[in-house]
Amino acid sequence: MTNQKRIDENLEEVKNYHKQIMQLSEEDKVDKIYLLSKQLIFIGRLAAIFSEMHRNIYVERKRIYNTEYLKSKQSKAVHAELAIIDIRQKEADAYNNYKRWNTAFITTREEINALKYKVRIDLEDGSSR
Repeated sequence: MTNQKRIDENLEEVKNYHKQIMQLSEEDKVDKIYLLSKQLIFIGRLAAIFSEMHRNIYVERKRIYNTEYLKSKQSKAVHAELAIIDIRQKEADAYNNYKRWNTAFITTREEINALKYKVRIDLEDGSSR
């Protein structure tokens, strides 16, 4: 399965759960925790996919750099750097996507924990439904 297909499938799941979460009322904390937990799985998968892509592009960039460096007769570093200009942008994009989804993962996890805390407080003071 290609990376793009994996990204599309997981992104679709994230969107589906987001729609369900947005339809919940403020009082449906337990349901929201459940849906956020399900969504967190797919957010984590997206972060992992982009992390893997970043690592693979990094390895490819290093390989191209070293190949060009060894091929060049003069100005080895300059020729090697020129050979990897395009791949550096791909690497940066993959890294940015990884950081974006990793931040979303952390934020969602914190939101789940905050909701759990609110549910616990509601249960202790008897204000739960």
